[in-house]
Amino acid sequence: MITDIFLGDDVTFDCDMGEIITNWKIRAEMYDDASNSIKKATANSGGSDSQVKITDGPNGLFSIYILKGQTTDFNIQSYLEVEVETEEGKVYTVYKDVIKFLAEKIKWSSPA
Repeated sequence: MITDIFLGDDVTFDCDMGEIITNWKIRAEMYDDASNSIKKATANSGGSDSQVKITDGPNGLFSIYILKGQTTDFNIQSYLEVEVETEEGKVYTVYKDVIKFLAEKIKWSSPA
């Protein structure tokens, strides 16, 4: 379970596959039971480096970026699922777990 993430904040998930992932396609979806959903992908899978970026392909490292405000309306209990596609076209779900958000208390557009 992923914890200590505030609803509405920027979040970076740094991931380690433990194998060479250069040129792999990576897709991720964060979702909840109220039909909120955020889909992210690498550039070679219809997304961009600002969504999912392979940061060190030979060592299996990549990052998933969730921008502030994208999770504001999510349920406190949500889910993250990550799927990879190898250069050979094999598709694997490599991660699925619960995200337990913390409610944000400060909601302002600019300091007073």
